[in-house]
Amino acid sequence: MYDAECRMSCHDTQRHSSSMHVSRDGLIRASIAELLSMRIVHLMSGIDVEHNLSASACGRPTTISGYTEWVTQTEPPITIGWDWCLVTSADDPSFQRASQPRANVMLVDDSGNDKSWSQNLERLATVVDVLPWVEFVPRTVFR
Repeated sequence: MYDAECRMSCHDTQRHSSSMHVSRDGLIRASIAELLSMRIVHLMSGIDVEHNLSASACGRPTTISGYTEWVTQTEPPITIGWDWCLVTSADDPSFQRASQPRANVMLVDDSGNDKSWSQNLERLATVVDVLPWVEFVPRTVFR
């Protein structure tokens, strides 16, 4: 479904809307349709550093977690980042999103009005959840 560049769609357009710009509040306004038409690519990922590494901590359960950041190839770029964790309680370890996304985009409705911040994060979470990050991030952070 996704090619090696992690496209959300087949559109290669760099500019999607003449109205897309950074607002005074630092956010870029876009509709969900505009966002879904953009190419979103991996920028960076990393593993959180565990600070309690004393000998007394040896043998205790630990959590492997990290972060990932993805960007559109538009001008201005939209960035979406979130935290993830490796869940090992099941037979097969799996990666799960551990937080709501952080982003510089405010989704707008058909009239151009801002969604509420909670609606914005819920919609962005659905976008994040269809990105191929679960397959991509482990190959990046565990090389």
